[in-house]
Amino acid sequence: MAENAYYTLLTSLPHIDSLFNSKITPISRIQLDRRLAMLSTADRETLVKVEQLVHWSHLGEEIKEAYLINLAERLLQELDSPDLKALVNWRLDMRTIAAALRRKANGIQAPTLAKWSYGSRYAYIRHNWNHPTLGLQHAFPWIPVAVECLSKKDYLTLEKTVMEAVWNKLNELGARHRFDFEAVVIYLLRWNLVARWTSYNGEQAVVRFNELTQQALGEFAHQLPGSPD
Repeated sequence: MAENAYYTLLTSLPHIDSLFNSKITPISRIQLDRRLAMLSTADRETLVKVEQLVHWSHLGEEIKEAYLINLAERLLQELDSPDLKALVNWRLDMRTIAAALRRKANGIQAPTLAKWSYGSRYAYIRHNWNHPTLGLQHAFPWIPVAVECLSKKDYLTLEKTVMEAVWNKLNELGARHRFDFEAVVIYLLRWNLVARWTSYNGEQAVVRFNELTQQALGEFAHQLPGSPD
């Protein structure tokens, strides 16, 4: 797709300037999808795959882990953009970390299987299971806050912390992409965050966190020693 086509699309979309101060999404999903129809078929297919992988809770509880792993592996092979590959791996790492912290908070020991989750750091996490922050506090500065929230069962603050980390990551990536396909992906992911936040209340945050951490491990959860699931 030509660069000027991305410019036309992106300049047609309303600006998203805030996450937690937003009351509604700046554009409805129906209107957004109509604008995204301006993309080429190849770009639309890639966009759907990225959104599915990053927001796989939308796929429903029946989704199989094998499908998700296959989706991730195929997508990472198909993506030409190093920044989008890094973003996908980062999000998968976040899900694995969130699941690991929750299980550590429940007193569950480190997994014994070499392949126990998704992303690029599951082996490192297993090796550093006994570290309070899994040894990842520098790469993921939100982890100490997450550990404290888990100890206090403050799931709403935890969800806000994780969402803010994703928001900041997208802003960081967005500073390098203004009118290209990466910018379109970033816009859609930021829109999804605003849609999620504006639909929340405290009880939903607790339910959602439990769902996400369970989905992040999926069948792997049953392979963890001492798992109550």
